[in-house]
Amino acid sequence: MEKINSSYRKSENIFVKLFNVLRSLWLLVGAFLYIFVYGSIVLLIGWILGKEKGRKFVLKQVEIFGRLAFKLLGVKVFVCGKKPDVNSNYIVVSNHQSILDIPLIIGYVGPTPFIAKKELEKFPMVNVYLKYLGSELIDRRNVRQTAKAIREVMRKLNEGYHFVIFPEGTRSPNGEVLPFKPRSLEIAFKAKVPILPVSIWGNHLVIPKHKLIVSGNKTGIMFGEVVYPENFKSEEELRAYVENVIRQGVEKLKEVVENEKSVC
Repeated sequence: MEKINSSYRKSENIFVKLFNVLRSLWLLVGAFLYIFVYGSIVLLIGWILGKEKGRKFVLKQVEIFGRLAFKLLGVKVFVCGKKPDVNSNYIVVSNHQSILDIPLIIGYVGPTPFIAKKELEKFPMVNVYLKYLGSELIDRRNVRQTAKAIREVMRKLNEGYHFVIFPEGTRSPNGEVLPFKPRSLEIAFKAKVPILPVSIWGNHLVIPKHKLIVSGNKTGIMFGEVVYPENFKSEEELRAYVENVIRQGVEKLKEVVENEKSVC
């Protein structure tokens, strides 16, 4: 009986691995078709519609893509909390686990510009959409370019743009929240722009860091209460508070996602 059970478990593991390989191939093929082929068509239609109507159309398609990416991969997304009125100005501050964090935020928070590493410029079509969203890519080795990018972010914030920041500076290999980089929330503190804390748990299990193998089938996102920088004496105090909120959110999400709870 034990040998039968052992053989059954081995067969089951082989099936799971094969299924994950097929999903990973589907990820690569689907990403190419959606980003390069369909993405080009979307941009063309946006150009035909004109500046205002075209931008609304493209942004709506980007938001749909963010949600659809998880459905096509067979990944269930648990959503906890409620995002604020999209017409209000705020900065989204989130922990960082996987390449899936960007479509997750775009799909469930909205098509929001990112403050991210300049290395993303190297990815064809992805760089086009990041620029279309109004993102600012920073080269931390270039002080002058970083200062210029920050000034541009400040200008856009005054115009009502929302931005996304990953204060950890890199993806967490095990999903645990890494310490926030010093001065990572300085823009929010100086501009007195409200912060929307967003916690993510599960993306690192779906597609781990430095891999393109789809391994998991569930993830989650949690919206915290809006934080107002004017209530804090320093950027350090603000950063510590927001980091703690996100850490607590991740712990709650773990339980929700792992136990597949319908109520957060």
